[in-house]
Amino acid sequence: MNLKFLMSKPKSLALMAAISVLAGVLTAGLVLPFVALGTGAIRASTTAIGSVPTSLSVPQQNEASTLLMGDGSELAKFYDQNRSYVPLDQISKEMQNAQISIEDHRFYEHGAIDAQSVLRALVGNVAGGSISGGGSTLTQQYVKQVRIQLCYGDATCEAEAQAATMERKILEMRYAIALEKEIPKDVILERYLNIAYYGDGAYGVQAAAKHYFNVNASQLDLAQSAMLAGLVQNPSQTDPVNYPEAAIARRAAVLDSQIRYQGLSQEQAEAAKAVPFDTSQVQEFTNGCSDSRYPFVCDYALKTLESDQMTSLGATPRDRRNTLNRGGLTITVTVDPGTQDNAQRVISSVIGAPDPVIAVADTVEVSTGRIVSMVQSRPQWGDGDGKTNYNYSVTNAMGGAEGFMFGSTFKIWTAAAGIQQGNYPDSTSIRVAKSQNWRGKTFRGCGDNTFTLYENYTTTNAVGGQDKGSFNMVTGMMWSVNNYWIALEQRVGPCQAADMAQRAGVQLAKPEADAAGFGDELSDWGEVPSFTLGAPYVTPLSMAASYATFGNRGVRCNPIILSSITNRDGVDVPVPSADCQQTIDPTVADGVNYVMKATQERGLSAQTWINNGIDQGSKTGTSDNSASSSAFVGYTPYMSTAIVVAGDTSSPGWQATNPASRNVLTMPLSPLGGGSLGGYNGIGAGAFWKPIMQPLLAGREPAKFNPWQAPSGR
Repeated sequence: MNLKFLMSKPKSLALMAAISVLAGVLTAGLVLPFVALGTGAIRASTTAIGSVPTSLSVPQQNEASTLLMGDGSELAKFYDQNRSYVPLDQISKEMQNAQISIEDHRFYEHGAIDAQSVLRALVGNVAGGSISGGGSTLTQQYVKQVRIQLCYGDATCEAEAQAATMERKILEMRYAIALEKEIPKDVILERYLNIAYYGDGAYGVQAAAKHYFNVNASQLDLAQSAMLAGLVQNPSQTDPVNYPEAAIARRAAVLDSQIRYQGLSQEQAEAAKAVPFDTSQVQEFTNGCSDSRYPFVCDYALKTLESDQMTSLGATPRDRRNTLNRGGLTITVTVDPGTQDNAQRVISSVIGAPDPVIAVADTVEVSTGRIVSMVQSRPQWGDGDGKTNYNYSVTNAMGGAEGFMFGSTFKIWTAAAGIQQGNYPDSTSIRVAKSQNWRGKTFRGCGDNTFTLYENYTTTNAVGGQDKGSFNMVTGMMWSVNNYWIALEQRVGPCQAADMAQRAGVQLAKPEADAAGFGDELSDWGEVPSFTLGAPYVTPLSMAASYATFGNRGVRCNPIILSSITNRDGVDVPVPSADCQQTIDPTVADGVNYVMKATQERGLSAQTWINNGIDQGSKTGTSDNSASSSAFVGYTPYMSTAIVVAGDTSSPGWQATNPASRNVLTMPLSPLGGGSLGGYNGIGAGAFWKPIMQPLLAGREPAKFNPWQAPSGR
């Protein structure tokens, strides 16, 4: 001990006080004097340490949650701290030894406090007139990290938990003693290795091993372990990605300590020191959805996790996000990457990301509501050319945009309402003209009410050779005879058709009421004849799900994206149910299937028929004579798919086109070398049905819709 230091009376008193504090800690165990060290002065407090809790509440360590695709491959991680907790037997002995050698080489020999190290540190700190650190056992360091974690990101709290004061040191000693009475050394070491920060965003040894070396913690060798162990003392200045020279130097220091304290041979140490850091193995971290492989699948899953459907994760969206970022959940979505990739190839092979039109295709499983694929022609997240921040499949509230008009695909709702009211497919014949003005006509309203149309509203049949004459429900759907469906809607009521759409699961994309209160519910369309021609803006995902209701004989299943969730302990967390329930009479569904199958097999959709023994039903649709959108919705007893191609009104290419010439079927498309969708395949959006559905249906057993039979007596 320095004699000059001892001759200084104030410093001698300070040293004596410090030693007294240490003695109190060692002899009293959990009953300690409360001592604080200011800048150069020591004050003994008369306040009982008993006012401080006798043990530290140790929460589970913050752990990243992982989002998996249907095949088990990783899609994304969510975290405040990128950590994957691993037990000690999954951390290599080389790593355990390296960490102990550099941080607390007598870890297994002393108790919670190492008297030798503390005394040495106290002498040095008092001599310097402040508390600068040193002397902390590995258990004390763990306590410090726990106290920081308990701050949950509060900067003031974190600063206090790391303050250079004797008060903080004594508190850590107190908690360390209590902790070592409760749990064994191996558990403390395990927790330490998992909580420590290893720089460059890597929390815990597993995340660090994957980040720097692309191996698991169990595979860390001597050189890798020594490098990681050296980082914890000053991780922000020694990580090998940003500070390779400092990292190499710290590795050497760790290896030298292993020679000194653990009997590592000089030859082994020199060999490890010679190993270069391989930057090619560094794995970059991604947090969240924007950089994930399927950002919009990911984002829809994320928004579902944060929604009121998942109150099991917390009472508020913020609570649920905190659980996601800290709770170590394993979440699996319903989408399989092979199916997703095929659907994406189909869309992107025809419509490019920067093109002036947008294409969207969604597929759901009929009997479960599980989302099978969710693709769009702009698959990348962002603000650059060909990128977007919108998931065009879903509602605005869930990350979507304004939605799309699906045109004549809405005729299915009028068919369902008509059949329910006794207007059967083969016997409900109506003679119509090619063009009709419905002004002055009286329509059935909601309930027993009627309403009269006082404004001009003219509709025209568009299919040459099938544009006038007598049609029944089957032929009217096969050739999409607009005036047949307005006439039938006049009889059954747009209100009843809108009710069928709602029962089946159709969702408005952005339900906002105007000044008159119109627009936030499908029922608002109860006195609007254009409903049957698809005037509302709806989501493609809900159109796939609503057509699936008929493939499921009137049982509606809400579309779901989450397949399963388990917490860090492997316990299942409930996921939102598809809430499958009978919302449409099965006989009505049978009649609709009879009509829609004829349309797919012999009508306008005939070229999309897949000859595989599986029944199919479908309907094409356009808005503004294809100027705005081209749509196609088809379904089988297994799967249902909705597809829409719409003009992007914000696109320079769309804006530069003469308004009179804007048409989604004629706009130039980059994958086609400037060719158009109309030239590629005469059925517009229906061009994508076969290549998306054929792989999904391959190998499945033949399946038929339940036969339609009109109720007796009609």
